[in-house]
Amino acid sequence: MNRNGLHKVQAAIIAALIIAVSLVGYFAMLNYVLQGSPSTMEGGATTSFGESELYVSKEESAVSKKEESIRYVVDIVGRNVTLPEKINRVAAIGPGMLRLICYLNAVDMLVGIEESEIKWGFRGRDYAMAYGERFKDLPIIGPGGPGKPPAPELIITVKPDLIIMSRTYCDFYDPDRLQSETKAAVIVIDYGPAGQLDINGFIYAMRVLRKALNREERAEQIIRFTVEVSDDLNRRTKDIDQRPKVYVGAISYKGAQPFTTTQTPFPPLVLLNTPSIADKHSSGAGVFFWDYEAIIAEQPEIIFIDEGNLATVKQDFEKDPGKYMQLSAFRKGRVYGTLPYNYYHTNIAVALADAYWMGKVLYPDRFSDVDPITKADEIFTVFVGKPLYQMYADAYGGFICLADMFRVP
Repeated sequence: MNRNGLHKVQAAIIAALIIAVSLVGYFAMLNYVLQGSPSTMEGGATTSFGESELYVSKEESAVSKKEESIRYVVDIVGRNVTLPEKINRVAAIGPGMLRLICYLNAVDMLVGIEESEIKWGFRGRDYAMAYGERFKDLPIIGPGGPGKPPAPELIITVKPDLIIMSRTYCDFYDPDRLQSETKAAVIVIDYGPAGQLDINGFIYAMRVLRKALNREERAEQIIRFTVEVSDDLNRRTKDIDQRPKVYVGAISYKGAQPFTTTQTPFPPLVLLNTPSIADKHSSGAGVFFWDYEAIIAEQPEIIFIDEGNLATVKQDFEKDPGKYMQLSAFRKGRVYGTLPYNYYHTNIAVALADAYWMGKVLYPDRFSDVDPITKADEIFTVFVGKPLYQMYADAYGGFICLADMFRVP
């Protein structure tokens, strides 16, 4: 055999030996994995993988568990917010945020209150009427109110784990900046434009906050009830052929408003599948400042007045009753009051209660089984834990016909 042939044989033998050693090692390791007992090894943890068990170091297991325990929420402006492991101390800032905390039965987590919530008193905001006495002893964490920025220097003093911030505040204060300044997680929330009843937006807000506040069951109770009410109102009114012409005047909006201020569309009427006479004259959703002559031209058959501005309308009526008597609804006594539902964002419970009252007036045959006062207290009890109708009636008038108030001697 020549030298080249000998080298080839030697190379083949070496390759065979390498393969043999590798196979022995492989089968030895496989036998160890399948028959060994890693769960008994000191400092280890086990995790299933098919039918076998693979050894995971103590350090790797701890990292894995930590990653799984981290909670996140995506807020209304698309921020991915990492939640603290424990949330016991909460601050709510901006229009509607304290209301959501109260709806979720999380008042015990509050560590502060906006000054406006105290200065305004508690009348007219469903959550404040229910829980206002508990707010009085909380530290002030900022001015509150529309257009007022947060006060991080005050928020820091109450050491919140979590801050629930209204989206309206984002117009003049960066939530990431607030988060950096306070060292607390900041979730930006909204549930629709002010004065509107955005049920889908409300449900989204509830589902974000249920995770952050550990109120899963409570949030689902509120969501389920809200959907049931909405479906019930739709079922009662969806197939009505003839609908009366309706106008809702003196809608609350940044202070006292006259009879000609309305809203298009009007949320309780939307739940009743019923347009307002103003809807076709407005270019978009929201507050609509109308001309009296246009209302006269439309001649609504039934008129509702927001009782939050009832005194303003009454004063104007006394100055010129003839103007109002040009409307057949005033002449025939078909004028009714509604509870104001727009105060530092939408009072969801009040808007739903108004819808049943208005449905009773507009479609008495479809709501013959409904007592609006009883229904209102059912709604208030679900949302804030107590019946509030009488408190609202004492403050504003309640579900009443206003014909006697607008009579000409």
